[in-house]
Amino acid sequence: MSSTRKDKITGLGKNRRLFELTQVFLILFFGFFISLSQACSREKKNASHEKETESQTENKTQLYHCPMHPSYVSDKPGDCPICGMKLVKIKRDKREEKKSESERSEQKTLYHCPMHPSYISDKPGDCPICGMKLVPVKKEKKEEHHHKEEEHHYHHEHEHERRSSVDEFEISRITLGLKFVKVQIKNVSKEIRGAGIVELDERRIKSISLKYSGWIEELYADYEGKFVSKGTPLLKIYSPDLAASIRDYITVLKTCEREGKDHTRAGYCQELLESSKTRLQIYGVSEKDIADLVKKSGGKEENVSPYFVVRSPVSGFIMKKNVFEGQFISPETELFRIADLSHIWVIAEFYENDIKNIKNGYNAVIKSDILGFETQGQVSYIYPYIDPQRRTVRVRIDVENKDLTLKPGMYVSVYLNIPIGRKVVVPEDSVLWSGEKHYVFVKGVSGRIIPREVVLGDRVKDGYVVESGLSGDEEIVASGTFLIDSEIKLKSAIERFKQGGDEIHQH
Repeated sequence: MSSTRKDKITGLGKNRRLFELTQVFLILFFGFFISLSQACSREKKNASHEKETESQTENKTQLYHCPMHPSYVSDKPGDCPICGMKLVKIKRDKREEKKSESERSEQKTLYHCPMHPSYISDKPGDCPICGMKLVPVKKEKKEEHHHKEEEHHYHHEHEHERRSSVDEFEISRITLGLKFVKVQIKNVSKEIRGAGIVELDERRIKSISLKYSGWIEELYADYEGKFVSKGTPLLKIYSPDLAASIRDYITVLKTCEREGKDHTRAGYCQELLESSKTRLQIYGVSEKDIADLVKKSGGKEENVSPYFVVRSPVSGFIMKKNVFEGQFISPETELFRIADLSHIWVIAEFYENDIKNIKNGYNAVIKSDILGFETQGQVSYIYPYIDPQRRTVRVRIDVENKDLTLKPGMYVSVYLNIPIGRKVVVPEDSVLWSGEKHYVFVKGVSGRIIPREVVLGDRVKDGYVVESGLSGDEEIVASGTFLIDSEIKLKSAIERFKQGGDEIHQH
């Protein structure tokens, strides 16, 4: 019995130890499971946070490059300044490659152009923009460029290719086609052009009218445009008033002849005679005509004819005719208007910015493209007002027209030569426009040329006046400047194509 009980007690002890071991195992198992779960949760949170941080960083540091020119990298979207293609985003692996490439480039010597610091290369050579030798970049320079990498932006391609006045480059390969000429200092004049119209000289227009009344019996000047010489009959008029005045004059003349021997009445008769003659002169009858009328009448009042011939006082063309045969006319009636076209006016219009250059007495050239005609004139008057619509000023030019080639109403071109004085003049083909400034290429020593910025003045017959930039003793490229410009652009494009990703541009 004791043995059986002892066995039971031993069995219970073993079961208790087994139960305790099982409890410990379960505790350890659940503890490990809980720890593993917490670790997995933290790892997921960290991965999610890292992904979010990476996404934010990627958005902040997104870079763009040109598919055709991978060396061009920018932190903003846009167009490639080299070929004009749209910039595309750089993927993660490419960005890391660029980053490692940039880090490697910082560890080795970099080269840049002294005149164009934005151009940096890891190889020595020439600047593709201006042709100058690249020089090593100092360490602080590299760090400065690195910190400013995202602050610089690429400007227009032509802005990079603009040459300053101190750039020099070899011309041995582009000498063909270049022509040099010495800068000239000489007296020059500026030619300005205006549009003109031929008009009558108002000082040579004559209005014909009579100072007595009557009826037109015959009309000799019977159409407008007819040329009449001085003294040519214009019309025949029937005028009783003029005939009566002539009869009175003849009567007084005969009386004075009879009473001429009586000295007491001679003075009175002379006064009457002068009064009658003055009346006829007021009517427009000259002393010669009075003597002819008296002679024609034979000194008898009854022989005086009431018909009189009116003659032209000037030579010219009838521009206006206001009378017809049988018409009654009075002193206020204008019969004809006659103009002398041997001297005419040209009224030309010039823009208001040319007013300061025009003065009375300047010579002018009058050209008619229709007639192929050219003549000379002289500025005689500048009108004191400006046309508010066309913003032009009218200038009157006196022109001799002896052969009557120019007709009133005809359009002509007017050219004025305005003297400027002694100026530095360069040929038109020697000037290169960069888009913002003008340049000429000055011949230097040892086969080099120097781009020189100049300020141009007026355009003259021989080229351009240079206000500043040249002293007058230089020798410049007279023609072929486009070859120089093309060579520089071509060299720049080739260098960029050859070096490709080996170059680093700061933007």
